[in-house]
Amino acid sequence: DETGAVARLLHAGWAVAPGARFRLGAPPGIRVTVSTLTADEAGPLAEAIASASGPAPVRGYV
Repeated sequence: DETGAVARLLHAGWAVAPGARFRLGAPPGIRVTVSTLTADEAGPLAEAIASASGPAPVRGYV
């Protein structure tokens, strides 16, 4: 879910773009620019992307 992944990453403090405006026929994805990423940020970003690209958390209503 491209939109959900972008929202979860933004909530985690990472700004990424939905891939829709950058593709013509590819499946959903996100666009990540890493030109200013430091070596210390690479691991946390990779973990955040892995977490955001999984299933959305289940929420219960009370």
